[in-house]
Amino acid sequence: MKGRRQTKEKLNDHPLRKGVKRRHDNCHGLHPLRRRGFRAQNLIEFALIFPVLMLFIFGIVDFGRAFHVLIAISNAAREGARYGVGPGMDRSDPTLFITLDNEIQAAAVQEAGNSNLKLALADVVVSCPNTCIGEQNLRVVVSYTFTPIFDIFIPDSGITFVRDMEMMIP
Repeated sequence: MKGRRQTKEKLNDHPLRKGVKRRHDNCHGLHPLRRRGFRAQNLIEFALIFPVLMLFIFGIVDFGRAFHVLIAISNAAREGARYGVGPGMDRSDPTLFITLDNEIQAAAVQEAGNSNLKLALADVVVSCPNTCIGEQNLRVVVSYTFTPIFDIFIPDSGITFVRDMEMMIP
């Protein structure tokens, strides 16, 4: 028995067998070819999860863009109303209302442009009950159609956001 052990140890110490890995040297005792299957499994799992992950990320980006649009049109409506009730606006002549409305619309469009949002004058509606003379409320309504990133998959899926602001004319 003793002689047999010595022979086995001599075989393991042989210079040609020193770098050879044995079954118990591999991780978890698996054959090297079987470890390759784990890599393929990881790749397949990644391929299945990746589209869902990208949808989630693009959804977050779209939500951020929509929130930016809401803030920008709210600021545009506020700036238009502030311009309309500001000092120096001559409201004594009713024929000037159209000119004043155009100036108010231009102020709102310019404010939206400061936030990299392209509005047309038609997207801004200025209204005032009766004649818009002192102690009346001036109302500015701004609307914008937001187009999400996924408009490629769902055509014509724009969402219309509307914000308004009312201020009293002094």
